[in-house]
Amino acid sequence: MKYEFPNMVDFMPFKNNATQVCLYKPLKDIPGYISLHLLEDDKRIIKNPHKGWYWHYIDNSFKRGQYRDLHNSNDHLEDFPCLNHLYLRFDWGDIEIEDGVYDWSYIDSIMNQWGSYGYHFALRICTYEGNAQIPFATPKFVYEKGARCYSMPSGNLEPDYNDPVFLYYLERFLAVTGEKFNGNPLIETIDVGSFGTWGEGHTAAGTNIQYSADVIIKHMELHSKYFPDKFVMFNDDFVNSCWERGIDENMRIINRAAELKMGIDDDSVQVSCYSRDCGYTSLRSPWIFDYFNKHAPVTLELEHYVLVHEDNLKSGFPFIEAMRQTKATFAGFHGYPRPWLEQNRYMTEYAANRLGYWYFINGITVNNGNDIELDKDNTVTLFIENRGFAPAYHKYDLKIALVNHNKSYIYPTDADNTKWLENRETEVRLTVHPIDIPKGVYEFAVGLFENDTPVEFGLKKEVYDEYGFAHINSVKVV
Repeated sequence: MKYEFPNMVDFMPFKNNATQVCLYKPLKDIPGYISLHLLEDDKRIIKNPHKGWYWHYIDNSFKRGQYRDLHNSNDHLEDFPCLNHLYLRFDWGDIEIEDGVYDWSYIDSIMNQWGSYGYHFALRICTYEGNAQIPFATPKFVYEKGARCYSMPSGNLEPDYNDPVFLYYLERFLAVTGEKFNGNPLIETIDVGSFGTWGEGHTAAGTNIQYSADVIIKHMELHSKYFPDKFVMFNDDFVNSCWERGIDENMRIINRAAELKMGIDDDSVQVSCYSRDCGYTSLRSPWIFDYFNKHAPVTLELEHYVLVHEDNLKSGFPFIEAMRQTKATFAGFHGYPRPWLEQNRYMTEYAANRLGYWYFINGITVNNGNDIELDKDNTVTLFIENRGFAPAYHKYDLKIALVNHNKSYIYPTDADNTKWLENRETEVRLTVHPIDIPKGVYEFAVGLFENDTPVEFGLKKEVYDEYGFAHINSVKVV
């Protein structure tokens, strides 16, 4: 039925306006400022280096095939959002099979296979497992040489971590390991794993002996000595498991670790007792992380996935909040990756970009809105925001390109991305001094690189060219 009224006018809508795009960011009151928010893309998952998720591939000793034995060897998880590295946690006795005889073949095979797919690796080498099936995490010959140890009811042996014979052979082994891995670019981090059950920095599931601060510091310094070019990782259990030492002794450990510019591991996120007793995130001492995250990465490890209660996991929100509070760069899990990803995709995707650094270019000024002049210093200011949980700990190369008729003129800069801190915008002032290039209109492009590998900003994929430069504006060269 068509209604008729005295003042009724037939009207044909111009378009379906049920929804309206209404994204607006106020412009900065800066001469020549150009907002780039229309180029922004915070939905695209970006796999950038030295950040993201990791998977426990070797989970305490070669003998424990857990989480890798049933994984399809042809599935290299290319679709896993920002899977950065495999975590290899194994025993000293897995490698030094006899006195002075080292077998790295299994580790080499893993690194050769997975490294070819772009993965990096983190290492922890343990000396005690607390598992009756693994009596010699520390090689048998070390005890035969006279190292003091403790025979546990299970029949396995825990070393005295301060014994001079034990420490002599441990240092010899670390020297060999450092020679092999310190210069390897595929190694992200090295844990101080030589102390405690599972290398976690405590003696639970073992003797429960409380060692002095001097012993802990000795193990830290040995690792730092032989891995001077890698991030050596402190374990929060070095102090959280032993406040009986007193605050002064524990602070001596923390301060020495900070002097050594160590990173920090927390192996206990969402472990039931800590979820019950230590608040929403299950972090036992959140304040400790600030001693480390200014100069080195934070790594968070979720409880074994099969043991995590949903009341603790809460769809991943406490885990994400722990990442945020600690300024985490890496987060990992014990479990099979396919079920994990299927059951936790949204958490995995959300954290993928936010772990570590996540850069956006909010805006740009070029000579306060004027043209670029030949044979002069021209000032370019990029307004770069880090929306990640943490700063970057590796310095990348920021380059500017002027592109005209498929010809690029590239200008390196001295920008330091490690100073683009989390949760803030940084004004990055650059100088461009073009010489002997044709006058005319150019596309202005920006690229961030680790050697030849692009490090991408949170921009739409289509603004990037094949060389890793983002074309964000046009300028006139006069």
